[in-house]
Amino acid sequence: MRYFYSLVMYLISPLILFYFKKLSAKNPDYNLFLNERFSFNLINNSVKPIIWIHAASVGETRALSKLVELIEVNYPNYQIMITNMTPTGRKTVKDLFPNVINHYVPIDLPHAVINFYKKFKPTIVLVMEMEIWPNLIFYANKFSIPIFLINARLSNKSFKSYKRFKFFINPILNKFTGILCQDINTYNNFKQLGYKKFIQIVGSTKFDIVINDNQFKVAEYLKKDIVSKKVIIFASIREGEEEYVLDCLNKNARYLVIIVPRHLERFQFVETLLKDRNIKYQKRSDNQSVKEDTQVFLGDSLGEMFTYYFMSDIAVMGGSFKEYGGQNLIEPLFLNKPVIFGPHMFNFKVIANNSLNNGCALKVNNMSECFKEIEFLLSDIEKYQKMVKQSRIFIKNYQGASENIILIIKKYL
Repeated sequence: MRYFYSLVMYLISPLILFYFKKLSAKNPDYNLFLNERFSFNLINNSVKPIIWIHAASVGETRALSKLVELIEVNYPNYQIMITNMTPTGRKTVKDLFPNVINHYVPIDLPHAVINFYKKFKPTIVLVMEMEIWPNLIFYANKFSIPIFLINARLSNKSFKSYKRFKFFINPILNKFTGILCQDINTYNNFKQLGYKKFIQIVGSTKFDIVINDNQFKVAEYLKKDIVSKKVIIFASIREGEEEYVLDCLNKNARYLVIIVPRHLERFQFVETLLKDRNIKYQKRSDNQSVKEDTQVFLGDSLGEMFTYYFMSDIAVMGGSFKEYGGQNLIEPLFLNKPVIFGPHMFNFKVIANNSLNNGCALKVNNMSECFKEIEFLLSDIEKYQKMVKQSRIFIKNYQGASENIILIIKKYL
């Protein structure tokens, strides 16, 4: 089956190039470093053995903060290399991890993967969450390189999809040296897919957050003129949800709304909506502190979610009011911000349910209910403070995954 898969990948290679070309219409950075994606003219300047970590995009990369810190402290004789699929993931690596090698992951073609392994000769490969690339995994085995799926997450919905192709997935999965799971549900799903080697629940590295103090300083500057005004962030808002927010926005409300679109191509669209509706707004890109009479602050920047969360009193999770599956709610909870989300949190089902059970989050059916809950929370100080307290307890109970991963992989280093 792997040979057939590889043949198909070669046949569609021109389509892959076309796909990157199409993506570059929205983000020109997709046109850059194509040699890395196809493993041409690779350069390895490291004199140290390499620990390779693959993180597809921004969320997976941010979740590596503590793990990278622990590796750098405990294994200074190794060089970390982080690969990504997306330009935004690559930029996040540059911003967060100045000492690592950054590279695009090779397209899963045999020649590209082989060239990559031969050039960088990694000591170990750590793949974040649920990236199943057959050739990448196969050649790690062929070159006797231990490969772990870490921070592994397999929802019931994804499990049902993979189960249909169990005959193909099973041999690939069992080439992983180990699978380190976020939760019991993921553990059980991998077992049912037929994984028979080392598997353990270690928790989620997304709880092991390391924050750059500079983001707090930026937040203080942006908020310095609205000290007495409460702030509500609508984080990672997705297409079709922006209108929901603005439709329900009370222009006379005595709080500031921060809107942070999930994708940069939506920044201009949201600004147009604000202009059309005659809403007084400011943009992060203007680099000015928020004025007292501003109604909406548009977070049109990348890599500053913690800045926006620092500014806020309540966080509303985007992607949960339409069927996108929600967004990571750990970051606002880490900063003790009560969270509100909509009915569609299936990509973060376990964490969402646990946050509800722990009393640090609220679930609503639609955006209208969301704004009502915001008003209730801002008027009920006792309930608000209780949710803040529960946020601290919730995060503390789930931290430690990065240390657990280090304990397991240390015998391979």
